[in-house]
Amino acid sequence: MELSWLEDFAELAAVRNFSTAASARHVTQPAFSRRIKALENWVGAELVDRSSYPVTLTKAGETFLETGRELMRSIYRLRDDCRQQTQTAAETIHISALHTIALANFPELLRDIEKTAGPFTTRMNATEFYDCIESLSLGRCDLAMAYVHPLGPPVLQTGQFVSKKIASDPFVLISGVDESGTPLFNLEDTGTPYPLVSYSGDTFLGKVQADLLSQLQARGFRFRTVFENTMSEAIKRMVLTGKGIGFLPRAAAEREIFHGDLVVLDPLETKVELDVKVFRKIGRGSKVMERFWNEMPEVG
Repeated sequence: MELSWLEDFAELAAVRNFSTAASARHVTQPAFSRRIKALENWVGAELVDRSSYPVTLTKAGETFLETGRELMRSIYRLRDDCRQQTQTAAETIHISALHTIALANFPELLRDIEKTAGPFTTRMNATEFYDCIESLSLGRCDLAMAYVHPLGPPVLQTGQFVSKKIASDPFVLISGVDESGTPLFNLEDTGTPYPLVSYSGDTFLGKVQADLLSQLQARGFRFRTVFENTMSEAIKRMVLTGKGIGFLPRAAAEREIFHGDLVVLDPLETKVELDVKVFRKIGRGSKVMERFWNEMPEVG
């Protein structure tokens, strides 16, 4: 049995709706349903009556819920006690971030904080969007760093989280260049499909990209995917080789743009700005984490 199954069940018991509970747990509804079923298989009894709407708990479910909640509280108290016993002067701040943010934004953020607050020991887990959000929700990290934009999926909108906006990053379409510095692709010609180095559709940036491509297709541009990946660094490398054009947060390609190895194409009628935000749970953290948070610069 996994602790996350208990938390899933407690959320479902609170809202009595699989879709709402899955959204609160930041997982898809099919994945959430599988986890509830896995818990029932482990218990050996049905805990949820799915024939009613809203769903209700079975007698076994009511019995399990009370003890399950106490078990979760006991586990987290045990974890907190162990953490307090192992704290040292060089306490580590655990951070979960999207790959792009971990590479393009975090080093400068840490440098700026340490200029005024002194050195910190940090541990970075660079991961995908939903893993990043889940890590913070389940207490596996102290801070989570993610993009926020209306075109992407919602991020930690419930009242148990607070955030700081640390940067605004343009999401731009880029192309490689030839030996003379001329862009390899010219978007003035709308008759030929452009080779697209694409994000996977299930990623945060993939969802933003999909909306922008729809806008461009409505204006006559056509695209064919020639490569797909979840990471901006992989997208950038492929664009540099001339494989195609691709969208990138500008911070991920700033150095290459400055040196003329990449150029920004400008087919969009409106600029897309990704907010880079740092999230934490409401409540008192460790002294080191509070000092890090309080010294973190925030932009408007």
